[in-house]
Amino acid sequence: MSRQGRLFEIRWWLVTAIAISSFPLLAGWFNDNSRTAFTHFRASTVAKWTIPHRIEVELDPGATDANLKSLNVKYGILLRWRSPLHHETDIAVATVPSGIPTQLLLLKLRKAPEVMDADVEHRYSVPTSSLLPSEFAGSEFAPQSDTKITAKPFQPNDPRYQEQWNFHMIHAGDAWSIATGKGVTVAVIDTGVAYANTERGFRCQDFNTTHFAPGYDFIHRDDLPSDDNGHGTHVAGTIAESTNNGLGATGLAFNSTVMPIKALSAFGGGSSAGIAEAIRFAADHHATVINMSLGSPLPDRLIKDACTYAYNKGVTIVCAAGNNGSDRLSYPAAYKPCVAVSAVGPSGDLSFYSNYGNGLCIAAPGGDTHAGGAEGGILQNSMGDGTGLVKDDYYRFQGTSMAAPHVAATAALIESTGIRRPQDVRSILEQSATTRLPRAKYGAGLLNAGQAVSLAARIHEDGIFRFWLISGLLLLAFTWTSLTRHGGSRVSPQFWFVAAFALGLVLPDWFIGYFGLSSHWLLLAHSTIIPAVILAAGARRSDDQRLTGYLAMGLTLHIAWETIRGTVPHALGPESILTAPWLAINCVIGLVIFANGMLARD
Repeated sequence: MSRQGRLFEIRWWLVTAIAISSFPLLAGWFNDNSRTAFTHFRASTVAKWTIPHRIEVELDPGATDANLKSLNVKYGILLRWRSPLHHETDIAVATVPSGIPTQLLLLKLRKAPEVMDADVEHRYSVPTSSLLPSEFAGSEFAPQSDTKITAKPFQPNDPRYQEQWNFHMIHAGDAWSIATGKGVTVAVIDTGVAYANTERGFRCQDFNTTHFAPGYDFIHRDDLPSDDNGHGTHVAGTIAESTNNGLGATGLAFNSTVMPIKALSAFGGGSSAGIAEAIRFAADHHATVINMSLGSPLPDRLIKDACTYAYNKGVTIVCAAGNNGSDRLSYPAAYKPCVAVSAVGPSGDLSFYSNYGNGLCIAAPGGDTHAGGAEGGILQNSMGDGTGLVKDDYYRFQGTSMAAPHVAATAALIESTGIRRPQDVRSILEQSATTRLPRAKYGAGLLNAGQAVSLAARIHEDGIFRFWLISGLLLLAFTWTSLTRHGGSRVSPQFWFVAAFALGLVLPDWFIGYFGLSSHWLLLAHSTIIPAVILAAGARRSDDQRLTGYLAMGLTLHIAWETIRGTVPHALGPESILTAPWLAINCVIGLVIFANGMLARD
C-alpha cells in the first residue's frame, strides 16, 4: 500500500474513533430537560383552580379597540382589556354568557385571524400545601437595631448574616468575591414588594440601599406595586435585600435591581391573565431575570405563551416547583423555558413539602422546619407574615417560594459576569451544581452560587482572551508576511498555518455562540468537524496536510484549555463521567493529526 493510501486509512480510523467517542455522551440527549405534559386532571382540581365562566384572549400585537369590538360582535361576548397596559400585553378577558359553551367558544376564538391564543382563566397563587398550615410556618424574629471586591470570601457586616444558613450552604461569599449582580434587573412577580413609601405601602427597613426599577400592579391596575401580604417582599429580600449596611440580613444579588410586579392579591392569589401580562411587562421593560414563586396544578396557554415570549427575548425565568409534596411540577415551573426549583432544608435533603419530578432543573435552600426546627426557615426582612399582620420585621418562611429566589439571584450574579443568554445561564447553573441524586428530586443537584459565578466568569474571560490572542497572532503573521515578502502579492504558507491554528482555537467559541453552552450539538460539531477537515484537506499536498495539522492543534489546545480551566461546555448530567475519556481521545487524535501534518512531504 502506498504512503498516501496508508495516510487515508489512518484518517478513516481517526474519523471512526472521534465519532464513536461522542456516542455515549449523546445517550441522554433525547431525555435532556424533557418534560411530561399532563393533560388529565381530576374534576375537583379543575373546578378549584378555574375561574367560572371566565376566558382570557391574547390578541395579535398592536390590537386595537376596533379589533376587540369586532370579536365581541362576532361571538356575542363582552371582551375587555385586562389592564391599561393592553397596548403592551394585548390581553383581554370576558365573562362567558350563559348558553354559550365555553370550550366551543375557545375553539372558535383560537381560529380567529386577530387572536394569538385563548384559554379559560385559571387561578394561580403562592404555593400552598396540605402538609403545611401555610407556607409561612416558622418562627418570627425581632428586628435588629458590579462592584469588584476582594478575591477572599466576602463577609458582610449585617448582624444576622450568620443566621442565614442558606447562603452559607450555597457558598454565597465565594460568589460575592466575583460579582454582586450589578447591572442586572430581576422582576419579582408576586404579591408586590415593600419598595417605597406610597399611598398603599411603605419601604421595609432593610431595603434602604436596594435598587428598584419601575414596576406595575396588575391587581389594582396602576404603577404602585406595594406588598400587602409579605410573601413578595420576603422573596425580593433573598434576591437583593440591602447588604453590608450594618442592618439585619443580607441579599444574594444585592447590587442587582428589583422590578416589583404585583400579580397576586393580599390573599396570595391571582389570575392567569394577570400573570401572563406581568411576564410580558417584565420582558418588555428590560428585566433579564424573572422570579415566579407562584403556581397552579393546571397549565395555562397564555402563561405558556408569555414564558416563551420572555425566553425568546433573553429572559431567564425561575419558578417554584410547588409545595404539595408531589412528584409533578406545578405550572409555570413545568414549562420548558422555565428553570424549575425544588427546596431543601439545612441538611441539604429535599424538604418534606417540595414538589419534584420530570423536568426539575435544580434544588436550592427553601427551609424545612420539620428537620431544622424553628431556625430551619429562610430569614429575610418583610412587611408581614402572610396572615394580615403588617409589621416591618424579620421572618423565617419556608417553601419552594423561598428556594426559587436563590436561583434567580444566582442567575443575576451570572449575568453580571457577562453571560446573558438564558440557555447559557441555565447550563452554568446545572454544570456548577453540587450533584445530588436522584435527579427527579434534585435536578442537576444543589445550587452552588460560588461555583456558578466562578464558572461564568472563567467562560466569559476565556472567550475574550482567546479573541484578543487570535487577533494578535493573525496581526503578527500578516505583518511578518508583509515584511518578508519578495515581490508579488502571494501570501506566504506560514500565514495560512497561523490562520488555521487560530481558526481551530476559536471555532468552538463560534459553535458555542450559535448553539449555546448546553447544546449537545457541540459534541456533534466537535466530533465531526475534525473528521470532515481530515478527509477534505489534503490527502495529496503536504501544505494542505500541515494546514490540517495546525487546525487540529488549535482545536486540541482549545479542548486542553477548557479541561484545565473546568469550562467544558457540555450539559451531560449523570453521563459526565464520560467527559474525561472523550476529551482525552480528542486530544490524542488532534496531536496525531498535527504530527502527521508536520511530517508530511510532497
